[in-house]
Parts: sequence; structure tokens; C-alpha cells
Amino acid sequence: MNKALLLKEMGISSWKPKTVLESPTFNLPQTESVMKNQEFPIWTLIFEEGDLLTTLSKNVQIVVQNFGVKTQVIPFQASINSSQIQGDLVFCLGQTSGQYFSGETNTIEDLRGILFETSGEHRDEIPVIVSYSMQQIYHSAIKKKQLWDDLIFARNVYLDTMS
Repeated sequence: MNKALLLKEMGISSWKPKTVLESPTFNLPQTESVMKNQEFPIWTLIFEEGDLLTTLSKNVQIVVQNFGVKTQVIPFQASINSSQIQGDLVFCLGQTSGQYFSGETNTIEDLRGILFETSGEHRDEIPVIVSYSMQQIYHSAIKKKQLWDDLIFARNVYLDTMS
């Protein structure tokens, strides 16, 4: 008995190649003015000073942009103020920025996985997520996975706070 007949007897239709399936066509205007008027969420990524220009930091930005959000990148400085934060979520990459925005003196390991809040230029109560610096991630495969976990946590927090 061939597989297609067996699947049909079980009530399961067999798969068809994509070329056989009809795909709906959408005629949406993709003009430049439409693209400019679309509102995209913005995440503020705060890197430690030396981590800003590394390939790994650019990869983090690309991952976040693949979530469907724009990024605002700020190098951490002690003189940073809330008027510089334009995003809907702050993602701190490093011990110093994590401690600054959380108001805690704990280590990164203790700050990860906790939701903190700060205020920004246009609103109060912006979620803050803390993760490892690029230097720490570069030297540890486990911390790369934990960074991914932190990014997923940030995405879930953002989706929960915006709904």
C-alpha cells in the first residue's frame, strides 16, 4: 500500500509541493512613505563601552531586529540620563549598566531573569532586562545560550507589557 493511500484512509491529506498550492496575493502598497509611517517598537540596547563595536554586538542587534523591533544603541556612561532612552524596553549588556539601571549592586548572575523598571524620555515604567557583557559572552558558550534566554525573556516581557 502506498503512503498517500494510507494517509487518505486515516483522514490525512498528503502534502503537496508549494508550487501546487495556491498562495494568496496581497497588493499592499510598499511605498517609502508607507514604510516611514509604520510604528515599530524600539528597544534600547546598552553596551559596555568596549563592547559596542564588536561583531558579536552587531549580531545581537540583528537578532533583536529579527524580532521585529528597531534598536537604539547607547554605550554605557555614568552620565547617561533618561532623556537618552527612547525605547520601549531597555536591554543592558554588562555588569555596570545592569547595576546602574536596576539600582542593585548584585552580580550579573543575580540580576538576570529579573524584571526591573526605569523611566524614559516619553514615559515611565520602561522594562529593564540585564544580561552578560559581550566580553563574557565571547568567552563562554553557556553564556551565549543564556544571552539567548535573556533575549527571549525580554521579548516575552515586551509582548506582555504592550498587550
